[in-house]
Amino acid sequence: MPIKQKIKAFTMIELLITMTLTGILVVFAFMGFNQIQQLFINYSDQSEFISDYNQLNKALFIIADRSQTIEKTGEHTLAFKTDSNFVELELAEKKMLLKFKSHTDTFNLGSQKPKFDFLKTGTGTASSLIQNFECEVLFQTQKFRVSFHKEYDAFSTLNATLVLLPPDEQY
Repeated sequence: MPIKQKIKAFTMIELLITMTLTGILVVFAFMGFNQIQQLFINYSDQSEFISDYNQLNKALFIIADRSQTIEKTGEHTLAFKTDSNFVELELAEKKMLLKFKSHTDTFNLGSQKPKFDFLKTGTGTASSLIQNFECEVLFQTQKFRVSFHKEYDAFSTLNATLVLLPPDEQY
C-alpha cells in the first residue's frame, strides 16, 4: 500500500492575495516618492528665488548708495553713474540684468509694475534723476517688492536743475 505524503505549499489563492497586497504597497510607495520629489523641486525653486531676491536687493542698495546719479535711460533701463563707473539695470519680463563693465549679473526675477519717482528741483519740476524706484516680483502667487531710495547731494541736485534750464540761461 502506497503511503500518501502531503506536500506543504501555498495555495493559489494565498499567492494571489500576497501578490495583490504587494502591488498595492508598491503603488503607495511610488505615489509617496513622487510627492517627495515634487516637494524637493518646489523647495529648490523657492530657494533659488529667495537667493536671487536677496542678492538683487543687496546689490541695488549698495550700487544706489555708491552712485552719484541714477537716471532712467530707457523704458525699462536705469543707469547708475559715478565718476569712473557705469552700471545698468535692465528690467525684462522674466529676468533682471545688472550690467557692469566686466560682467553681467542675471536674476531670474520678472519685474512687474515698475515705478520711478524723479527728483524734484527747486522749481518743482521733475529732473532726470531717479530718487525712488520700486517694482514687484512674483513667486508663484506671492508678490515681493524690489526697491531703493537715493538721497542726492546739493551738487548733483544743482547739476540736474541746470540741465533743465534753456541754454541761454545756463551759467
